[in-house]
Amino acid sequence: MQIRARAPVRFCDLGGWTDTRVVPRGAVLNIAARLYTYVTLTIREGQSGITLESLDTDERVHFHDVRRIEYNGVLDLLKAAVARAGIVTYSSGVYSMRWAVKVQVRSEAPPASGLGSSAALGVAAIGALSRYQGRHLLVQEVARQSQLLEVEDLKLESGVQDQLASAYGGVNFMEVEYPNARVLPVPLSPAVRYELEDRFVLVYTGRSHFSSAMHQKVINEADRHRGNFDDLARAAVLGKEALLRGDIAAFAAAMNANWEAQKGLHPDITTPEIETLHRAAFAAGAVGFKANGAGGGGTVTILAGPDQSHLVRRAVVELGMTVLPAQIDTTGLQVWEVEKATAPSGTSDLVPGRLEVEPGGRTPGRSVSPPSGGSAG
Repeated sequence: MQIRARAPVRFCDLGGWTDTRVVPRGAVLNIAARLYTYVTLTIREGQSGITLESLDTDERVHFHDVRRIEYNGVLDLLKAAVARAGIVTYSSGVYSMRWAVKVQVRSEAPPASGLGSSAALGVAAIGALSRYQGRHLLVQEVARQSQLLEVEDLKLESGVQDQLASAYGGVNFMEVEYPNARVLPVPLSPAVRYELEDRFVLVYTGRSHFSSAMHQKVINEADRHRGNFDDLARAAVLGKEALLRGDIAAFAAAMNANWEAQKGLHPDITTPEIETLHRAAFAAGAVGFKANGAGGGGTVTILAGPDQSHLVRRAVVELGMTVLPAQIDTTGLQVWEVEKATAPSGTSDLVPGRLEVEPGGRTPGRSVSPPSGGSAG
């Protein structure tokens, strides 16, 4: 049996940082990108054990008991997802059985890009594991479980916007009272969607060096930055209103206001490379600019002026940076069974490509042996 899941990353997050535990009430507007993290769960009868593997980094770990997992910086998020799910690899009794479980992951987003790829991994992993166990979860529940992997199991700092964007897909406005959030999909007219997808330029500047220590410093000095947090939340509201009006110029202004407030949180949020890109992009015809996620490198979202995106892309390439696809995802988390999707016509009740996790809905599926529980063997 093979179960696969994919979840998108997000970009152009206005109001980021206000979805964290240091802000009592925040607001975020973000956009899911058609850049996906894929998780493949393969279950076969045979020698028991669990294997986790990154197809991007060639990292691989193998263990037999989820209760004895060691978090050491190697595939820790996948380890946490498997441990939280309580995957069984052995059943005792008259008809004892053993299962070999393999979980593989790969991502279309660059590492440390500020696009929320770890959240996409967590969402896709929870989606695949839940389907395997026959658990029916709302997408909001999938997002919450994914966020708990980071903040509870791995003791990391994490807001809530990344997981929600990955689970829901699309363009979303979020009213946040950490750790709770109300997710409001923002409908885009066809004209606005086409214009954004033509004019967005998503740039990978290089691996982010914005360390966890700097994250902690922003958190420790949160009281000094209340004005910045208010400005960030206001930028999210203004961006949402601009999209609803179809006012691209106002959306660009919200991006720029967000970037100024974002930089005010810590000097390392921008870098010499980002500042060089900012100057080159605006000289080439950009009208909006912000670093994605926490900043400090990673990726930047640029909004070009009308019919200027080709010039902005050319300027990016001349700086030796990489332009990534910036199309808008509208599907969010997807889960499917490969054996069913590839079965001959008439032998499967699953239509290939069918949504297996529906936004705001439940994950259809049935209980698949072996059942969930503590690992043994």
